[in-house]
Amino acid sequence: MRTVWRVLCLSALVMVTGCHGGQQADAPNKQTAVKGVITGAVKYVDLEGGFYGLVTDAGQKLDPVNLPEPFREDGLRIQARVETVEGRVSTHMWGPLVRIVEIERL
Repeated sequence: MRTVWRVLCLSALVMVTGCHGGQQADAPNKQTAVKGVITGAVKYVDLEGGFYGLVTDAGQKLDPVNLPEPFREDGLRIQARVETVEGRVSTHMWGPLVRIVEIERL
């Protein structure tokens, strides 16, 4: 009977440890604070009804909340000063929400 309890306890410990490890793997999904000048391109994403995102030259995807109409052009090269939008969520699942402070065509 002691052997059965030891096996059950060991199995439970392995399962709990395995579940905890899975949560650590999700850590990269947290939003990263973005602030400063970025260079990249506007990208039209045909998802959730369609929206315009930004892809930096470093490959980071950003979800702008206030991209001006004249800049809504797929492939347009831009430079912008952005800051992270706190306390809001988006259904786009594209990247961190950012507010554009300044933007210009390149």
